[in-house]
Amino acid sequence: MEGLKGKTFIVTGGGSGIGAATVLRLLSEGAQVVAGGTRAEGLAQTRDQAGALADNLLTAQFDLRDEASIESFVAKATQSFGRLDGVANVAAAVRPDLMSRDLGVDTLDVDVWTEVMRTNLIGTGIVIRESLPAIVAAGGGSIVNVSSAGPFLGGPAPTAYSASKHALHSLTRHTARTWGKQNVRANAVAPGAVLTEAAAKVMTDEATEEFLQGTALPRLGQPDDLASMLAFLLSDEGSWITGQILSVDGGLTMRE
Repeated sequence: MEGLKGKTFIVTGGGSGIGAATVLRLLSEGAQVVAGGTRAEGLAQTRDQAGALADNLLTAQFDLRDEASIESFVAKATQSFGRLDGVANVAAAVRPDLMSRDLGVDTLDVDVWTEVMRTNLIGTGIVIRESLPAIVAAGGGSIVNVSSAGPFLGGPAPTAYSASKHALHSLTRHTARTWGKQNVRANAVAPGAVLTEAAAKVMTDEATEEFLQGTALPRLGQPDDLASMLAFLLSDEGSWITGQILSVDGGLTMRE
C-alpha cells in the first residue's frame, strides 16, 4: 500500500488477535511499529512472528486503565523512532471474567461498566490525546479505532461493551472534525465475529452457527481481514476518508 513504508505507527493490543495481525501487516508494508499490550508473552509471540522484520518493531507493556502508563508508552514510541504517523487503537476490555458479568441493564454492574468505559473509551481517548502532537508534527496522519458490530445489533449483552464502542464512534468523529484541518484523519472499523485465537477457544458450535446464520458470507472473520482494512485506512490510499465507521463483518450488518 502507498504511504506506509518508512512511517511509524502505534498499535495497541499488539500481542494477540486483530492487533497482532495489524502489526505484522504494517511491518510487511515496510512500516516501523510500536506494539503495546498488557501481556509480555503475547508481545513476545508477535515479535517471534515478525521474524526478520522484528528490527522495525518495538514492543512495550502498558495498561489502558492507567493514564501514566499510556503517557509513558506513547512517549516511548515517539522517542524511539523520532516520529509518529498514525495509531491503530485495537486494545479493549475483553477479559472473559469481565465479559461474563456484562449483562443486561437490569443487572447493571457498576464495577464492570466503570472498567469497560475506563479502558475502551477513556483509555483510548488518552492514547489519542498523547499521540496527536506527534502526528501533527509529522505533517498529519491517521487514527483508526476498532469498534464492534455490537452497537448496530442492539443485542441483550454485552451492554457496557457495546455502549463503550458507540461512544467511541462519537470520539472518532470529534477527532476527525476537530483535527482534520491539520491533516489528521480518524475512522473506526466495526468487526463482526472474528475468530481470533482467544475467540476460537471459547466460542461454542452453537454460537458459531448463530453468527454464520446472520452473516451474508459463508465464513466468519479472521484477524487478517481486519488488519487489511486498518492498514488501508492508515495508508495514503485512504487519504480522503475520515469520520467514518466502517463495518468489516462479512455482511452481518448491512447499513448506510
